[in-house]
Amino acid sequence: MIELPHDIERPGLNPGIDPGTDPGTDPEPENPNSVFQPHPSDLSDNLQLYQQDGYADQNTIRVDLRTATSGIGPCVIDDMTGCTLADVIADINPNDDFKVDIPVHFSSFDYPNDGLISNAELRQRGGGTRNAPQKSFRLKLDDSDRLWRTERHLQLNKHPFESKRIRNKLSFDLMSEIPHLLSFRTQFVNLWIDNGQGPEDFGLFTHVERADKRYLERRSFNPDGNLYKAKLFRFRENELNSLLIDSEGDPVNTSIFETVLEIESGNDHRKLIEMMEALHDPTRSFQSVLDQYFNENNVLTWITVNLLLGQYDAVRHNYFLYNPLGSDKFYFLPWDYDTSFIRHIEPEDDLGNSALRTRLEYGYANGSRNYFLSSYYKLPGVHEKIIDAADEIRQNYLTDLAITERADHYGSAVATYATSEPDSLYNSFFSEAPGVQFAATVADNHLAISNRFSYPLPPVLDDPALVNGQWQFSWQSAYDVTGNSISYDLDIATSVNFEPDSIVVSITDISDTGNSMSQSIADNQLSTGTHYARLIARASNEPMRFWQVADNQLESDGTVYYGVVEFLSP
Repeated sequence: MIELPHDIERPGLNPGIDPGTDPGTDPEPENPNSVFQPHPSDLSDNLQLYQQDGYADQNTIRVDLRTATSGIGPCVIDDMTGCTLADVIADINPNDDFKVDIPVHFSSFDYPNDGLISNAELRQRGGGTRNAPQKSFRLKLDDSDRLWRTERHLQLNKHPFESKRIRNKLSFDLMSEIPHLLSFRTQFVNLWIDNGQGPEDFGLFTHVERADKRYLERRSFNPDGNLYKAKLFRFRENELNSLLIDSEGDPVNTSIFETVLEIESGNDHRKLIEMMEALHDPTRSFQSVLDQYFNENNVLTWITVNLLLGQYDAVRHNYFLYNPLGSDKFYFLPWDYDTSFIRHIEPEDDLGNSALRTRLEYGYANGSRNYFLSSYYKLPGVHEKIIDAADEIRQNYLTDLAITERADHYGSAVATYATSEPDSLYNSFFSEAPGVQFAATVADNHLAISNRFSYPLPPVLDDPALVNGQWQFSWQSAYDVTGNSISYDLDIATSVNFEPDSIVVSITDISDTGNSMSQSIADNQLSTGTHYARLIARASNEPMRFWQVADNQLESDGTVYYGVVEFLSP
């Protein structure tokens, strides 16, 4: 079950050169006992960035906007002269081409009033949160030279479904100190908007630094590198159909391309396609692709931090991929942690739909539908690496003290706003949780990785086939990342709910023999009509506890059934 709950600068990677993988060029290990051994392709952030440009002050700042709209004229995609703040707030479809922008004047204590009528444009931002009563906003300064804290955009996130209102900032600020992982600068903002009747308090927001060319420049990287935001991207081979490019590396259809990956920087996407084709080349091992196109210190850090923080969403979206100019390498960057600090609570021993869905999203199984993650999890010794990485990160970065101190400070900083109107009208669940609760969540997740992660990556059932009087039930094997062997139970029933009296065949303790499995059943064992097959994989260490249903879904009469396939017996 999911429970919602340094002034040291490390030099960055040379952004214009692929550092290569020649072991003769590897630097001497700084700590021979560390799971993170230095590599020439290691990517480092500049820790001073998070103390510069006003970001050293972790309190809340006030930002003032004044709308500069006339309200006269149309508000349509080709002519927005008549658009108003009300139109911005009503723009709840994130997927259409009509992005309502209005002119505004922006000022704050560190961006003094310039005397202009307008100096920026305002639009709504976000996906599913647009349907919440309180909106998030994006502000873009008109002048590309007169910037705020070296940034042209303010990304003001309301986090309407996060009652504590500190998870996103807390996560990014903690990650800013973790090696091998680039983070984002954050700032609590109290937004006031004057829409012609005087300044109105819009409450508390969290600004998060925008990922774009300037983000790269701030870190001394070449701004022409490729930076992608995962929109709906699981590294699957069929996604190449949407990522079509021409001979120069330009998308054939940018709109279709960006349904999978949004382009934040870069113009030549041939390296992305090269990496994806290599990943799905049957003549290549995953390890060889990992070595050529990724940095394992970055991969291991990103995965481990997500597991420790309880970040469940970074499977199909909520991450960036950065490909430095002239390099083969792709690096994972974290994104969107407003639902972090979730405990890994073991699923119930229940075959109901809700419990099965939770089971498929627990632990390592949550990454099974992401081809890269599932392939990485199947590398020998990965579980032990993740345990070692978790130990090291907890000991040095995500310590109880570091989490508690930040969470306590941030909770105090936002409490005044969260308990006052307007935010108190829409967030009745707010309470200033003590920082030790956030630290306890990470501590428990740390234990879960070591002791409660033997739930297998799920098998996948193929459609049953009738061959020469025998029903063939085939499936792609399950996999226990923690190293236990697997056995299977196969049930055939005449009811999708598998009531005991509807089960006509039950075979238990089928031994796992490889990547592809098959079980035969004589056709005379099944009557004519619709039948359902359900497959369960069990880990050998505790088979009645660590079991997993197949990763199949069947929709029937508006209900989704997990781990089931339907077939017709003649």
